[in-house]
Amino acid sequence: MDAVSEQVKDMEKVSKELLKLMSGGKAMNMLKHILTKQEQMIDKLLETQKTTKQLIQELMTAEVKVAQKLADQEEELNASLQKLQKIEDELLQASEKDDKQRTSTSELRKELEALREEIKQEKSMAEAAETCMAAKYLVHLYYAICHIDWDYSCEPEVIKGTHYGPDIAQPIYLSTEFSRCFISNYLWSLVSTDW
Repeated sequence: MDAVSEQVKDMEKVSKELLKLMSGGKAMNMLKHILTKQEQMIDKLLETQKTTKQLIQELMTAEVKVAQKLADQEEELNASLQKLQKIEDELLQASEKDDKQRTSTSELRKELEALREEIKQEKSMAEAAETCMAAKYLVHLYYAICHIDWDYSCEPEVIKGTHYGPDIAQPIYLSTEFSRCFISNYLWSLVSTDW
């Protein structure tokens, strides 16, 4: 820009010198015409220079705005990246915590299943003991009432045992060929009705 203004000043000097030299006759009119054109060119040049300065200022202002916008967007991007990193870290921690809880839950389920199995076995044993006690009680009660010792080593088709009555022990030997009603009546007939 300074070079343009220096050229303008140089042209003005040249114009003044030419005016001095041609101060006579036709040259004067021609010189005036040339000087008028030169002044018009200088005016256009100054106007162009002014417009150029204004455009340069507008460009610099636009550059500043764009640079500011770019800096703001870069700052937003960095903030978003930090948020994303924080979310990824939280997700990783949550995933690790979830894995630990799943492992813990799995172990607790195994322990619970073991406890259930243990309780089931204890319950089964208690029921078996109760059943055994009830069976023993029934056997003792049955023996106290009927006084019969059964022989379990005989064949399934045979009912065998010994009845210990009030006076004498009497052997029992029945076949399953007899009706159930007959067998039941016979066995009840052995039971004493004296209480």
